[in-house]
Amino acid sequence: MPQPICECQTTPKEDERTTVTLEMPVGLLKQLEEAAALQGTDYREMALCFLRDGVGNSSFKVKREQFVKHVREILEKHGVKPTEVEEEVFNKILY
Repeated sequence: MPQPICECQTTPKEDERTTVTLEMPVGLLKQLEEAAALQGTDYREMALCFLRDGVGNSSFKVKREQFVKHVREILEKHGVKPTEVEEEVFNKILY
């Protein structure tokens, strides 16, 4: 039995869909079609699976950046200069 190339779980909230037009390199589309053929699925579903996987893997980074932005805004409202926010808080604590 072949190993799955991309495993994605769908959720009930994903019932609604919209159409997106996407330009991509021809070689990338061919790779996607080959991967889909190996999995016995459509290349569109395979692309959706890879997108879900990528978004899921980067959600931590997105949440972190949202937190940093929020903290920066709060500190600046309390009179902390933007340079101090960068030097004293983010460069020393977060990174």
